[in-house]
Amino acid sequence: RAEGNSLNKADVGGKNIENGDFVIVDSSETSPHDGNYVVSIIDGMANIKKYHLDKDNSQIVLLSESTQEYAPIFIHENDDFMISGKVVSVVKNVKW
Repeated sequence: RAEGNSLNKADVGGKNIENGDFVIVDSSETSPHDGNYVVSIIDGMANIKKYHLDKDNSQIVLLSESTQEYAPIFIHENDDFMISGKVVSVVKNVKW
């Protein structure tokens, strides 16, 4: 379940990711391609971001796509980091 609006301008199958939405994740997809949306674990904390491999600087960059300003997350080789899976779908939070 997504918390926050750091991907409220994302496009996963025509849907964005807003606070309270559920994301469907393919956990077998742990080697993402540039531009995929992923669930990653950094220092034991999960997050959902857009994956970018910065080949020029040999690093992974996790990006937000939001109406708000969020700084990118730069992953370095010594970081406690793993890709948990690729986001394949979004189930919108139903408001009753």
